[in-house]
Amino acid sequence: MAPRVALVTGGHRRLGKAIALSLARQGFDVAISYRSGADVAQQVAQELRGLGVRATAVAAELTDPVQVQQLVDQVTQQFGRLDAVIASAASYRPTPLEQLDAKQFDAIMMENARAPVDLLLAAAPWLRQSGDGRAVLMGDLAGFTPFRGYLAHSMAKAALHAAVAGLAAEWAPQILVGGVAPGAVLQPAELADPDWRRLQGAVPMGQTALAQPEVPVEAVCAAVLWWLTCPRYAAGQVLRIDGGRSARW
Repeated sequence: MAPRVALVTGGHRRLGKAIALSLARQGFDVAISYRSGADVAQQVAQELRGLGVRATAVAAELTDPVQVQQLVDQVTQQFGRLDAVIASAASYRPTPLEQLDAKQFDAIMMENARAPVDLLLAAAPWLRQSGDGRAVLMGDLAGFTPFRGYLAHSMAKAALHAAVAGLAAEWAPQILVGGVAPGAVLQPAELADPDWRRLQGAVPMGQTALAQPEVPVEAVCAAVLWWLTCPRYAAGQVLRIDGGRSARW
């Protein structure tokens, strides 16, 4: 059988890159999309090919439905199939209520809720044709319990979680849809080390994350892989990979 093909949006950096590499190690051919950073994206594609799989990097503005369709067309033309979509690309911008306006709100909702759904709608014919089509939407803990100062982001991720359930119900049994909501698995560039240690200190498994920074990322990648390989009965759930953080709330 031909290798399965997975598309990972935002697969050229941070968690998206880790997911793309983990799938390549499992034998998936991998396409990654990027909005900026073409040189970095091409380097990641080369790294993926170094793992013995086919790989490509495609530029796409995911908030533009035309470019979304072009992304799917380019990937399927190159590989001849599309078996899995991992919607990892997202934004994370604070929106203090006194500064939140309609334009900013709409942009955040588009980036984090509508764009991933647009992508899945464009990919759906190929996922049905696959015979084992799967889609994973990357959610956020803020979609369960809103983060203070991030109202628009929290609302967008809540909408995305609803999309996981809605698409799973409407597309079953032809396409399996699931979600993953990572916790604090990668230190943000803008977060100082003491603040990062303080955050992890409040997480039940936080000491593991501090001692072995790769473990939380590996847990998220394993959750994505589980959705892509699990028996075709699980569907419509968002797995919280957060070191037990939400269990403490």
